[in-house]
Amino acid sequence: MDTRALGEGAATGVGRYIQALIGAFRESRGIDLALYPDRGLRVVGPQVLIPLRMRGDHAQLIHGPANALPLFGFGLPGVVTIHDLAIYDHPEWFPAGQWFATRVVVPRSVHQARAIICPSTATREAVVRHFQVDPQRCRVIPHGVETEFSLPISTAVRADLAARYALPDRYLLQVGTVQPRKNYVTSLRALARIPAEQRLPLLVVGGFGWKYDDVVDSVRELNLEQWVRFVGYAAMEELPGLYQMAQAVLFPSLDEGFGLPVLEAFAAGTPVVASNAGAIPEVARDAALLSAPTDDAALAGNLARLLTDRALRERQVAAGRARAALYTWSASAAAHRDVYESIVSG
Repeated sequence: MDTRALGEGAATGVGRYIQALIGAFRESRGIDLALYPDRGLRVVGPQVLIPLRMRGDHAQLIHGPANALPLFGFGLPGVVTIHDLAIYDHPEWFPAGQWFATRVVVPRSVHQARAIICPSTATREAVVRHFQVDPQRCRVIPHGVETEFSLPISTAVRADLAARYALPDRYLLQVGTVQPRKNYVTSLRALARIPAEQRLPLLVVGGFGWKYDDVVDSVRELNLEQWVRFVGYAAMEELPGLYQMAQAVLFPSLDEGFGLPVLEAFAAGTPVVASNAGAIPEVARDAALLSAPTDDAALAGNLARLLTDRALRERQVAAGRARAALYTWSASAAAHRDVYESIVSG
């Protein structure tokens, strides 16, 4: 497995996916997993030297879990995971300087892979649309959610988190890098629509990425300085508690290949208001209140309903827990193993 992406931040969705797979494989039998994290020379290292090392180590298969395989596989069959292809439809949402990845590495990886793993049907459809590959080469394998999210946190952990983050008694939560695709501006506009006497503060868990100026400017323009707190990335062990203590989770993303925060909130027993973009409806079904990504009035309305209608809230929490129970990393890893075995034996 090519694990270079872990060096770019294990707190991201791709990093979480790689770490979860590694953990699940190590707890099961039948997979002899070797990790290759070295970055080395910028191009020659990952594209030539790492696959040469894999070949020398007698690997039977290369898995590129972060949208890419080495350009030179030296005869080793490859599996690539494509998480999403939003950069092709909306390059303005992403940092510049990714020509080599988007025009060379990703297309070549898709076409040379023996199998393409996608976390959702939405991503599979995007792969077929952009690269005209046979849909049969794409295997939809959803992500899982760690059991820690569903285990109630103790009173001591609650107190520790409340002190560490200076948490109010009631708050809203949004998790994700502050960048255009996560659509924080719509969250802020929805928050501003709620009367101050009914409004709850918003805790933003995620680092500042790129093009975040509009988000910071919106906080000031909407007079929300006292209502929004950016706390950066939270450690994995803190996330379950932050979800469980929140009154609701917002996730109005403009596009997602899966949407882990939705599943994490479901497991934690926290209701979700989200957009109907990308794979979010596929993951959430009727367990979240969905609206168009930029419709801040609808987002505010759904949020207000969750906060005031106790029966609705209880139904959404129960539906969310039921959805989360369908997604486990052990099942995801087993499906990955099936793909590996079909290629090695075939």
